[in-house]
Amino acid sequence: MIAAAVICTGMAVTVAAKEFFKWSDYLVKRLNPSEEQQETLQESTYIQNIDQSVTQNGVTVTLTDSIQDQGFLYAFFEVKTDDSISMTDHTSFEEMTHFKIDGKEVYAVDDNRFGSFNTGVGQDVLLKTDQNSTHLKYFNACISYDGDYDLSNKTVEITLKNLTEEGDYDTTVITDGTWDFKWTLGAVKPPTTLEVNRKCDFGGYEITVKKMEVTPLLWSLYLDYDEAMKVYEDEKNKFEYTGTDYGMDLYARTSIDQVRYKDGTVLTLDKTMGGIAGGGEKQDKENGVLIIRNSFPQLVDVDNLQAVHFGNIDQWLEVRE
Repeated sequence: MIAAAVICTGMAVTVAAKEFFKWSDYLVKRLNPSEEQQETLQESTYIQNIDQSVTQNGVTVTLTDSIQDQGFLYAFFEVKTDDSISMTDHTSFEEMTHFKIDGKEVYAVDDNRFGSFNTGVGQDVLLKTDQNSTHLKYFNACISYDGDYDLSNKTVEITLKNLTEEGDYDTTVITDGTWDFKWTLGAVKPPTTLEVNRKCDFGGYEITVKKMEVTPLLWSLYLDYDEAMKVYEDEKNKFEYTGTDYGMDLYARTSIDQVRYKDGTVLTLDKTMGGIAGGGEKQDKENGVLIIRNSFPQLVDVDNLQAVHFGNIDQWLEVRE
């Protein structure tokens, strides 16, 4: 069903009516949800079907879906070209000329922003090996903060400019144009707080984990500040592997590669895809905690989460009694 269509010289814009959420093949492959998660998340706003299309100069770009949580947003695009325009693995957009949140460019100074952030647009790594067509490619654009930034109910605007081909020494514009998209995000639930309050051996360093905040896509560990800082204060730790010293900062030591549920089921996370969003570390001496933030590469069942496994140091942490 077409809710609105605007046709200008050389450009067409189509917005599809949103009747119900559907899981695309891509979303299932990227997030690997269980059947139960597919049902429950249909009623949430972590994931939205957008289906906005803009056609200009023989190139149709469709904003298919977006994924959001506290501090990050992914937008997924399908790009189709006419027979006269061919794409390769090196095809990209020249730039995102606009990435706005509630009318404000994300690059602008924002006193309410916590931590640093990054943005980018490019061909989707997960589907790149499956993309054999020279006239159909998949891209994603993202914004990711390394801390708290609530995107709930905010309006997002993204403008993509000029389809390009990257060569060995230069980049060539193969199609001029701008593709504009605008949509409003839903509200997401605050993270679930698990009062852990137990010590964990982080590769030779006994550190108290005070609590864990977790959503289906993100997690934060709150470590005792004084105990955690010993990793950095210890002169023998040069962040190189020598004997029993794992030679890693806390961000690497807390890399989660498995989760265990209440019924004993262990889910091994596909780390080759990387987390869905960025992460970071905050040293909060005033409140006595060092906070490690990161994301899961796929959906996790928070209600049934019992323990997490830190792969780099081969250590389990029980996060519930």
